[in-house]
Amino acid sequence: MMSGHELQGHTTDHSTVAEGHNHPTARKYVELAGILAAITLLEVFILYLPNLGLTAIRPALVPAFIILSIFKFLIVVGWYMHLRFDDPFFLRMFSFALIIVIGVALSFMAIFHGLYFGF
Repeated sequence: MMSGHELQGHTTDHSTVAEGHNHPTARKYVELAGILAAITLLEVFILYLPNLGLTAIRPALVPAFIILSIFKFLIVVGWYMHLRFDDPFFLRMFSFALIIVIGVALSFMAIFHGLYFGF
């Protein structure tokens, strides 16, 4: 008897790599972890810039963090969740969810903390 997982076209034989791509090596994952760590360090550095006397950068903090967070999201979703190798539908689905989350977050910031946008 076939399980529900096999009925969806997925077999329990995981000995072969999915068609069309080679699985990334451990070295690639370490490189990606290094990139994510570097982006996180950049975020921490940017966070402390106003404390170092660069108060003019304060209005650009939220957009900078949003851009860096999107970049980190794409790395994690694309490589660690293997969406880079899957059907493009899944990447579109995650991208749509990301757009919704950013919209909701910006809306809450505008409603409760208008000072981030200079209001």
